[in-house]
Amino acid sequence: MKKWTVINKCEPSGNINTEKFNISNEIAQIMINRGITEYDDIQMFIKSNFEYLRDPFLLKDMEKAVIRIKKAIENREKICVFGDYDVDGVSSTSILILYFKHISYDVNYYIPNRLDEGYGLNKDAIEQIKSDNVDLIITVDCGITSVEEVEYAKKLGIDVIITDHHECQLELPNAVAVVDPKREDCAYPFKGICGCGVAFKLIHALEGDEYIINNIYRYLEIVSLATICDIMPVLDENRIIVKNGLDIIGRGNNIGMKALLEVCGLTDFKIKSSHLGFAIGPRINASGRLGFSSLGVELFTCDNDEKAKEIAELMNIKNEERQLIESKIYKEAENILSLDGSYEDDKVIVLASEGWHHGIIGIVASKLTEKYYKPCILLCLEDGIAVGSARSIKGFDIFDAMLKCKDYMLKFGGHEQAAGLSIEKEKIASFRKKINEIADFELEDEDLVEEIKIEYEIDEKKLNLKLVDRLHLLEPFGIKNPTPHFLIRDCYVKNIFLLGKDKNHLKILIEKEKEYECIGFGMSHLKEIFDVGDMIDVVCRIDENTFNGNTKIQLQIKDVRLSRPKDISLYPEVVKTVSKIINLDRYKNDDFNKNKEKNDTDFIEYNFIYDHMNNFFKNDNIDDIKKILSYENYEEYQEIRHNIENRNVKRDSDIIMEIDDNTVAIINTINGYFRYISDLNISNSEKNNIMFLSNIDKSELKVYNKIIIYDYVDNIADLDKIFISKNENSQIILNFNESDFIHLVNKFNEQSFNREKFVNAYKYLMLVESGKVDFDFFARTIDISTTELLIILDVLKNENLIDYNIDFEKGEFVFKILPKPANKLDLKKNRIIVGINETKQKFENTYKI
Repeated sequence: MKKWTVINKCEPSGNINTEKFNISNEIAQIMINRGITEYDDIQMFIKSNFEYLRDPFLLKDMEKAVIRIKKAIENREKICVFGDYDVDGVSSTSILILYFKHISYDVNYYIPNRLDEGYGLNKDAIEQIKSDNVDLIITVDCGITSVEEVEYAKKLGIDVIITDHHECQLELPNAVAVVDPKREDCAYPFKGICGCGVAFKLIHALEGDEYIINNIYRYLEIVSLATICDIMPVLDENRIIVKNGLDIIGRGNNIGMKALLEVCGLTDFKIKSSHLGFAIGPRINASGRLGFSSLGVELFTCDNDEKAKEIAELMNIKNEERQLIESKIYKEAENILSLDGSYEDDKVIVLASEGWHHGIIGIVASKLTEKYYKPCILLCLEDGIAVGSARSIKGFDIFDAMLKCKDYMLKFGGHEQAAGLSIEKEKIASFRKKINEIADFELEDEDLVEEIKIEYEIDEKKLNLKLVDRLHLLEPFGIKNPTPHFLIRDCYVKNIFLLGKDKNHLKILIEKEKEYECIGFGMSHLKEIFDVGDMIDVVCRIDENTFNGNTKIQLQIKDVRLSRPKDISLYPEVVKTVSKIINLDRYKNDDFNKNKEKNDTDFIEYNFIYDHMNNFFKNDNIDDIKKILSYENYEEYQEIRHNIENRNVKRDSDIIMEIDDNTVAIINTINGYFRYISDLNISNSEKNNIMFLSNIDKSELKVYNKIIIYDYVDNIADLDKIFISKNENSQIILNFNESDFIHLVNKFNEQSFNREKFVNAYKYLMLVESGKVDFDFFARTIDISTTELLIILDVLKNENLIDYNIDFEKGEFVFKILPKPANKLDLKKNRIIVGINETKQKFENTYKI
């Protein structure tokens, strides 16, 4: 089960700054959740104007880079842009080529072949570049770890400028300039720009503010694409770039982008971040992964429509090839995991195989990480050397882990969530052991549970098309500004459908005050956890759907939990809870029946206190009640009693904030139990402190700071017991309302004696004579509720008609029929039935029913 984390557990609200911009509480809360709270940050987020772009010279070594490039241009030196084969590397290379074209200065570019050369600068490439008489190499999206390669280039008489955004190692290359926002000595205020973003800042620095504002649309589509595809945070400068870029993508200056949108079938669509990440980006990556590294640069720097279409079609074909190879590797990786049980205990999956395409393994590693929610490293073996790709999860810095394993590897690089490496075949087993030792130390078992961040629980009254429209203010979405997910609880499942050719998509019709359509793409497996008639909690994003000219709310499912099953007898743990709620054992005790004859000290003390309380209500004697409760506690008692008796209680809207490890919940109905469990699951508490009202006189309340009562009490004596038993400073919180009273009524109705049901149950058991019986089967066969099932079994046993033992874990009971008694029984006089009726009578007296 995935972990749900509700960021804001109160009703959504803004602050003084969001109010100045007239932002609704629902939207303001989401911005606050993302840390956008100050006036200037809000203004930058909302307006996203180019004037907010940061000074490029705040990047360490940027001035050195500009001076060297201008010197090269002035001296007509030969320049080569050295890029990378992924979207970010291709995009970085492309915008520098476009820049130099725009200023009419010819430069070369070099994209390493992924299959033959791998990632980053390499000596063979440098030698080839030298053969073209190059004087200056400018790396983009690579080079930060290329210490030896830079030294080699210098020996050959080539100066190197590094522009990169990946994590730095202990030693930086001794280049003319090393421009990387992640340098420890770099004061650039935003560390989240991609490689293409750094290249864009280089252009900005070379030409100044006026040029960049007037010519930004030459580069904007490409920088936007790289930012999204390299999974950068869509905040700060990135938000300015992506928000403005999405407005023009496919309609701007770049004919290559327009051609690519056409082959993706997106010409008539309003382009969103998801289109860049899941349609356009993969086609560029596919070409690089399959060894056609330069296709992307050719496309984005092309100035001929027909040529652009030709390249885009070829990239589309390469993407289809990539999909086939990816599917094959994925199946093989899954097969290795299924056949080798040792991987189950590993917190980092490390798999190696010959024949795997090392241009594709990164995608497969991502899929395995998503499925198992574990860091994953896939390695393809060739001639004793393995080249690999790593993907990680939140809370585990894969680059840092590799840094600690550097002695095992030939080469590595990357960042917190993704990395690349090469390693000798004989060291793979030791590497796997070492990196798992690191993971064992850094990761707890709960870290391997995927976390879903939820903005807040949304009020159904706010669930409308106006909210959908307001949510557009937050776009574009991406890392650090994700698509908002909301929690909607206690939804009645009206209908369930499986959609799609392979029936792998889920559609649920849910009902609260209104009916809503929920869609879960690729989520058909969730159908197994609930059924029509159940109550569920849904985490979803809120969207709209137009059909036949009618636009309505559509909820896109992120996850679903069962909150209350229609048939609780199907769930053994819930049957056990029902048994605790009704607590039939109390009626079997002679003390219950003898009542005042009991000489137990606690009983006498309680009755002394209770008598004083009753006398106070008759005589209004404040001195007597002070013997029992402090004045403040009595004031609280009096108010709570009055509200309960008059059924004038409201649920606490901020109840989630109240639940912590020092809180206990008091439960009196199965409805209250399910509400509490739902609250607990999204609270900050790791402890399930629960007590049942039927057993409250045997519970220790003094150790808790807060007592939350989830249901109406059966009678006022129960409330008295709570006040007498609690710590004087404990806070009591009532968390129920008038609608919850019906569940208390239903609880007593289900306990009402029905002779016919007893007869039917006994006849069935006589027919079977002995053996194991499933809870659910028995309840359905006799047509009784879970409560009735438990009462019938206990009464029959109490009358020596059967003997039985119940196994709540297995959801069954084992029984045998006992010899019939000589005399006819009157079940109405059974002590359990009598006890139930007496409790019910007190309930009716308390609420004047």
